[in-house]
Amino acid sequence: MVPTAVILGATVALLMLWLALAAWVVGSRLRHDRLLRLRRRDAGLLAAGGDPTQWSRRRLWRTADGEWLPGVAEAARELVSREGRRLRRHATGHSERKSHALRVLTRGGSPFAFRLLRSSLETAPADVRAAIVAIAAEQQTPAADDLLLQILIDGSHPRSRTATDLAPRARRIAPSLIDLADHPEPEVRYWALMLLRGAPAKPGVKAAGVRCSADPSGTVRSAAGRLLGATRATDVEHVLQALLADEVFFVRSHAARAVGEIGADDLADDVAALLADTSWWVRAAAKETLFLLGESGLEAATEMLQDVDGFARDSAREVVSAFRRETRPVELVG
Repeated sequence: MVPTAVILGATVALLMLWLALAAWVVGSRLRHDRLLRLRRRDAGLLAAGGDPTQWSRRRLWRTADGEWLPGVAEAARELVSREGRRLRRHATGHSERKSHALRVLTRGGSPFAFRLLRSSLETAPADVRAAIVAIAAEQQTPAADDLLLQILIDGSHPRSRTATDLAPRARRIAPSLIDLADHPEPEVRYWALMLLRGAPAKPGVKAAGVRCSADPSGTVRSAAGRLLGATRATDVEHVLQALLADEVFFVRSHAARAVGEIGADDLADDVAALLADTSWWVRAAAKETLFLLGESGLEAATEMLQDVDGFARDSAREVVSAFRRETRPVELVG
């Protein structure tokens, strides 16, 4: 039997350990919140016309390496002018200061910044590559656009995350994305087409979608269908009609939605035929598109009420009921 004194001693020790851990957590949070307040205050002072030449190195570094706010670039430029060589040395090293130095150099407009970012991609670990993407995403410049496109192409960072940072630039980089629609790697073609949905009216975008609708990769064909829907072009019905009969279910699904986006009434019967599809996703897309097509969709759905396929009849009844209620069925995927 364990003596009572030992149990009490262990309990007190555990309690003291818990209190110490709690104090450390609270203290760390308080220090973090204070640092944020100081960074925001100093950035605001510089944005209002403060003179960074009078600031200490520590204060400049604290501000230049913080949130990307108005005034931060001023602190970074002053720091680069004072300690550019030292920052470049950190940026080319392997210490924990590497990503911080790269950030300050880029924000401060150093002419070496993007060359250092590119060279770092080759050997940097995953966390530094993620930091490089975040650093480039802050800058709305051709150099930043080119770097992010390079990262998308070589896949050194998850392409989905890189594409998120490229999406706001789609209109500006549309010519480059159109070129990438013919890239040898299917995943690059896919993301190029997905990003082009943000620039549907740009010259060459619709042609890229039509060209890729016959791509050997199903994911690329599905992206082509989504892009053609985003263009709202009325002269691509023949392309979408072919995609509605694609062997891959998600290609058929996205093609059906694209028909609804462009309002292709002539394809209502083709879409209605998908109510008998073996894939739930395709049937759901067909139901929503028929509802969006209006009168032509209702007529096509009504004809399917007599279909021999049970799925088709049930789906057609849902569409017809939705028209009677004049509300989109809540079970349809939007």
